[in-house]
Amino acid sequence: MASQASVHAPPVSPTPASTPAPAQSPVHDFHTSLAKWSEWPMNLAARTALMNPSTLRSYRSQLDAAEAELLTDQESVVEVRFRDFQVDRKALAKKNVHSEEKLRDWLGIVTKPSAANTTLNLVSTTKRDPKSRFIYIYANHSRDRLRITRSMLTLILSFHQVMPEYLDFLQSFGLQTAARDLYFSGFRRQIALKKPPTGPDLNALGRSAQQYQIAYNLKGVTEKSATEWSIRNAAIYHRYDVNSDRAVWIVTKGGSDLYDSYKELTDSGGRPEDRAFLSADQCFLASLSPHLLFSRWSVHDWRGYLRWLEDKVEKDSLLGVLGPREPGQRPKRYQARDVQHMQFWQERASEAVVVLEGNIEVLMSLAQFYQGLAHDDRFPRRSCADDIADFVSQLDTMIADLRNDVNRASALVKTTADRKELIIQHRQNETEERMHRLNKNMKEETLVVRIITIVTLVYLPATFVSTLFSTDIIKYQDDKYPNGKFSETAMVRWIQVTVPLTALTLIAAGLGKWRASRGAEDEGEAIEPHDMPPPTGWRHRRKLLPWRWTGKQVTTPAMAFPMNSLPP
Repeated sequence: MASQASVHAPPVSPTPASTPAPAQSPVHDFHTSLAKWSEWPMNLAARTALMNPSTLRSYRSQLDAAEAELLTDQESVVEVRFRDFQVDRKALAKKNVHSEEKLRDWLGIVTKPSAANTTLNLVSTTKRDPKSRFIYIYANHSRDRLRITRSMLTLILSFHQVMPEYLDFLQSFGLQTAARDLYFSGFRRQIALKKPPTGPDLNALGRSAQQYQIAYNLKGVTEKSATEWSIRNAAIYHRYDVNSDRAVWIVTKGGSDLYDSYKELTDSGGRPEDRAFLSADQCFLASLSPHLLFSRWSVHDWRGYLRWLEDKVEKDSLLGVLGPREPGQRPKRYQARDVQHMQFWQERASEAVVVLEGNIEVLMSLAQFYQGLAHDDRFPRRSCADDIADFVSQLDTMIADLRNDVNRASALVKTTADRKELIIQHRQNETEERMHRLNKNMKEETLVVRIITIVTLVYLPATFVSTLFSTDIIKYQDDKYPNGKFSETAMVRWIQVTVPLTALTLIAAGLGKWRASRGAEDEGEAIEPHDMPPPTGWRHRRKLLPWRWTGKQVTTPAMAFPMNSLPP
């Protein structure tokens, strides 16, 4: 039978208070918090030592900054999936929520103005929490916005009083061109097992103040096609009430594969103990199974991904190791793009090492957390120590598999780096061979030019004499002068034109040779701006530093500094 609790709370829009509010009971705190759901995480009722106002404001600012790329603003694309289990294993309620109104109805939240004071809202809760609730927030793919609006997200997080640290993992999602926070992994926890002070609790919802919350993220690898793999991120939040034995799961991921896996886990075809909630021990045991499901997902198919990387490296570099290199053989000619390929595969392998090590740390933290629960005197499920030991044992097996994958990926990083250096060496050898052939050709060409020069010098006097005698200076074919005629005027004119033209030609050739030699010296002995000796005068400064006056600053092509910072 549905129960109801209500309280007068301020409107959704926050109003600053001039004096601190008096201590309130848990029920009143929760409904006041729920009435201010849009202010999450500033509205959280339960506060730990780390959840001080400045920390909560920081998380609120982070959500404000990430909202545009993280969450959708179109309710037409909204879809949040729920799977709620009651005590009876057959009592499964599932719902795909597409609007804030339907979300309120599913959670049992009723908000209406107070008849006594219209400035206040009356918040009512009409449903008890299920024994286990699974909420799946997802995007169409890993680089798209989540299919949930900010108002719906903050309403879910406020209703379930989710710790603000879960936002650390949510920020890895959203609209992005390249994978964001790929190297970020973490594990967050909040434990409140101490019995709270006397006073009313949240019986209307079936909750108590004794609970633990954990949040973490894991990364798995998925084969997108025969030629491409992708590393995918999943953020997991879990809360377990140790008094009422009620569990909440919030999973965020791009794509719906984890939801499908959880659906198979809890459907009729799965193990009965994964959806049994008749006793307290059964409820706790059922809360361990999703952890193992997510952990297996983070371990699955890394072997296939590393094999794919190894095949790529082998294909791009095998000829560099085994290809012919003897004289007379035709080796593979490596290009700059081959070095780029090897660098790309090396970075992918290094990326896999970091991600795998992050998964290992998270799984180890998860195992240590539950081992600590088993030895905590405040934890009422001490009878489940054997179940926790089995759970930790399975995590240890997965951690061992991940460590093997880390070793394999580390070996691949080293192999790829070595083969990249080998390809670079081959390219250098090919360059040296080309330079050797070029020098040999240049020597042959120089020899030919010398021969041509010698031949030209042999024929040059005869050519000069023939050219001179063919002018009007000396004539042999004249009837008036059968013995020939010499023209002094023509000789003078020839000298007047030839000598200056020859001088100008020699001067131009000398200037060209000087400029070419100067350019070669500057190119071979270039001095960087920061390596230049300090200038000793304004003319010398202008010569060394091509400054450009811009009003308040003097700039060079590589730097800019105020006038008062010029060297003396």
